[in-house]
Amino acid sequence: MYQKYYRRHMIKSAIIIIFLFAFAIISTYLIYQSFSSERERDIDTGEMEVVFHSKEGNKINLTRFTPVSDAIGLSSTEYDFTVKNSTANSVSYKIVLEPNTNRINKDNCMNKIIPSELLKLSLRVDHQAPVAKILSEYQENILYEDTLEANSEEDYSIRLWAINSDFVIDRDSHYHGIIKVIEEGV
Repeated sequence: MYQKYYRRHMIKSAIIIIFLFAFAIISTYLIYQSFSSERERDIDTGEMEVVFHSKEGNKINLTRFTPVSDAIGLSSTEYDFTVKNSTANSVSYKIVLEPNTNRINKDNCMNKIIPSELLKLSLRVDHQAPVAKILSEYQENILYEDTLEANSEEDYSIRLWAINSDFVIDRDSHYHGIIKVIEEGV
């Protein structure tokens, strides 16, 4: 009688352990797939492919108005992406930072947007020294224009921060932007 009880208990324990092990493996795989699919977002612009290397993709969100120095701004959150040209021809393109009107309308926050005169943007092209300018200094929101040779790619990094100024603005002010890579002549 004791052996029957022991055998049943061992079979139940083995089934529970197998079930828990299978559950752990499946859960780990699903979590990995979820995070890896959010990490890199591909956007096909026609002839080129743009890969954003963060979970935010091509969206930039500054949710609190905290003015900082350039040294701190240059170490803030980095928005990395790669532009790839896998065609046999060179392609001209421009990188644009536009207000994310969908997010602004969704949050109903038009009256809380940080003015572009109070934002500084740093653009680093292919591991060169970054160039930082006030956001309003970019004509027509164009951050960079270039031509990418056939079968090549370039890496970019953008940082955005609020500058120190005497301008009085509400601490709840924020900025919603979207990075776009636009092919010339398309």
